[in-house]
Amino acid sequence: MESVVISVRVKKETKAKLEEEGIDVERSVKEFLAQKALQIELREKIKRLKAIVEKSVKASRKGFAVKSIREDRYAAH
Repeated sequence: MESVVISVRVKKETKAKLEEEGIDVERSVKEFLAQKALQIELREKIKRLKAIVEKSVKASRKGFAVKSIREDRYAAH
């Protein structure tokens, strides 16, 4: 797996406070960025999926749902 170096500057107090609470800053930053990348990837996939659905699924004709529900109700009796 290829990687790159990203440098982030934070206040000394911020890093100290996080480490004081037992937080692994490097790991936390890596996990946060990985999560963001996954969110972006999922958003893109959802967008493509919506386009496919809009292209291939046609709306039912007006009144179909009402008629269908009524038919089901009467068939049950």
